[in-house]
Amino acid sequence: MTRVLVTGGSGGLASVVIPRLIEAGYEPFAFDVAPPPLDKSVPFILGELSSSADCYRALAYSKAEILCHFGAVPGPSELKIGVASHQRGPEDTTMKSNVMGTYYLMEAAARIGLVKKVVFASTYYVLGLLPISGDPFKVEYLPIDEDHPMKPEDSYGLSKIMGEMIIDAWAKAYGGQAVAFRLMGIDKPFKETHSWQEKVKDAPDHKGGPVITTYQYVDARDVAEATVLAIEAEGLDPFEAFYLITDSIYTEDTKDVVARAWPDLVPLAEGLVGTEGIITGAKAARKLGFVPKYSWRNQD
Repeated sequence: MTRVLVTGGSGGLASVVIPRLIEAGYEPFAFDVAPPPLDKSVPFILGELSSSADCYRALAYSKAEILCHFGAVPGPSELKIGVASHQRGPEDTTMKSNVMGTYYLMEAAARIGLVKKVVFASTYYVLGLLPISGDPFKVEYLPIDEDHPMKPEDSYGLSKIMGEMIIDAWAKAYGGQAVAFRLMGIDKPFKETHSWQEKVKDAPDHKGGPVITTYQYVDARDVAEATVLAIEAEGLDPFEAFYLITDSIYTEDTKDVVARAWPDLVPLAEGLVGTEGIITGAKAARKLGFVPKYSWRNQD
């Protein structure tokens, strides 16, 4: 049975992914800073991503051939100058955990030599949707795909780009396979409230592209399915990035959403059809055979 180490193993995403891995015939191990609310039959390794020793110990103990690196600080930790904010921790928390943690894991994977494939939880914030300058990122074309320029200003988006670069370097150097999922906002099936059928607010004076949200999401169950597809995919390049999307959260045509929320982008939106979002998941469909199953539009 193939062993899989899941970082962030106590998190909400892992609580959905790990059972799917078991169902698919894999043997998962969880690695996190706190014990997970999982069946005790799933081995758990306590440790910090920011510790090279802990990362090495997790991979050595699990003897994993597949690494699902989902652990991360899920946002920027730096204070914005002149803006009141609630800080997550020391200034370097995000970079230390997300960048050095990924480096430590991949260095351990290289030294131990058992890991053949990595599935990495990146984010759509690599595009630059959290601008510190206050200037929204420039959209070059629609729909946005994996080739679109990425220009983050915040530590979170930057840390995820650097994480992608680290797993890319590992794959090329050691003959492995690395997949990065640029996840939209993750919805979990146990959430009590949802914002479906949201009415996008008018912003006639907004300049540039979206800030914070594109009004798209990915369901954790779809991430779990995509994870299995990525593990089992053949014929991929050594490194592949995929935007992973379940659906948009509005009912009106995306062209109308663009006209009201991001009027500068209207000339770019001519080719958008129906409620497809401004970021496309077409590559995941084409290369992984990923078809989202858990849209709010087809759920009871």
